[in-house]
Amino acid sequence: MTSELGFPHGSSRSVAVTSELADGLPPSVRALRSAFDTAALSLTVGAEEELLLVGHRDDRLAPAARDAIDALGGDDRYQVEFRSSQIELVTRPCLSAADVGRELAAARVDLAEALRGRARAVACGSHPTAYGVGPMTDRDRYHAIARDNRWAARRMLTCGLHVHVALANGDRALAVYNALRGYVPEFAALAANSPFHQSEDSGSSSARLHLNRSLSRHGVPPAFPDWSAYSDFVAWGRAGGAIPDPSYHWWDLRLHPVHGTIEVRACDAQTELGDAVALVGFAQTLVAWLAGRYDRGESLPVYDSYRIAEGLWMAAHTHVHGALLDLETGERESLGPRIGRLLEELAPIASELGTERELVRVALLARRRGADRQRERVGRAGIGELVDWLAERTLASAYGYLARSGVAVAPAVDVADVSSAVGAASSFPLRR
Repeated sequence: MTSELGFPHGSSRSVAVTSELADGLPPSVRALRSAFDTAALSLTVGAEEELLLVGHRDDRLAPAARDAIDALGGDDRYQVEFRSSQIELVTRPCLSAADVGRELAAARVDLAEALRGRARAVACGSHPTAYGVGPMTDRDRYHAIARDNRWAARRMLTCGLHVHVALANGDRALAVYNALRGYVPEFAALAANSPFHQSEDSGSSSARLHLNRSLSRHGVPPAFPDWSAYSDFVAWGRAGGAIPDPSYHWWDLRLHPVHGTIEVRACDAQTELGDAVALVGFAQTLVAWLAGRYDRGESLPVYDSYRIAEGLWMAAHTHVHGALLDLETGERESLGPRIGRLLEELAPIASELGTERELVRVALLARRRGADRQRERVGRAGIGELVDWLAERTLASAYGYLARSGVAVAPAVDVADVSSAVGAASSFPLRR
């Protein structure tokens, strides 16, 4: 697949890392950066959306992922996740955030059709009322993770929105990755959508981020001064078996050396489809802005991990409306003004990419996030009705997004009818 904003997906550039791993070798510097160096063009975007499955008539977890995938005929838009009551929706590489939105919306609608009468899908960062986590999916990888992370395996049930942005040139991609680390708190604050845990207000806007810390290599990723340092870390982790390969880098931002993408992983799954698309557009625009600055010879800022970690804790923990810490001064600032200034800087790039509408929605998220809406809903109707409302909005927002895009849905929709992404139906299948 190649286009003005595309990258050749599935070409030999993505084989180097996996072939060396298959041979039992730690990936070399050349292999790790090859996906970026051989990409002809960049800034395509894709997403992975993890959803909970709950009962058809109640809010209990429903271990129905395998049944749903079977009913969908093995459709490669759907993947199993760590829990059998979770399912992941995967898009192809797309030219625009709007294209990603149409693919996710169509996938939500088709999933609802496959689950009809058996279960419902819910998009949020964690189940707000469940006291258990349900059975684990029977896969060797997940069993190995559970053996090494027993506490997390018994207690963690979280869902995220992961955004991939392709970027050509290894040195450029590494510089943008290092700088983008400083914006992980912004993504976490905007995307906070899990304020309740075990039927109580957690005191946080993203319980998911706190729950995820029970696994190693979560939160703020390290900066790497060059590809040799990254390669050394991969080899070090592989030597003792602690980190078999880069797919075990579960940080809130990571390099994806197979697909040649930078993957933003700090976001809770979004109930409203439009919010998910806004975050996809924000990621694409921010990466493009940083890449442009690098191309002009600017030295991109690289902040200490411990400063970013404090900002991330603030972003997730702030109870209402969100706040961030300035990574230079340490001063606390409300989310709205901080995001507003950033969006002004991004406006010229948004105009070039066509993400203006998505950034308008980001500005709205900075004033009222998913976590805020959940608290408002519980204030009106109580915690007992929250899962029903989340399930309703998960599907209704997908229908609404397709309708606004001019796509008729009755009752299920073929993704081929709504996607303007180009190229083969390939995906981003990197598993947790």
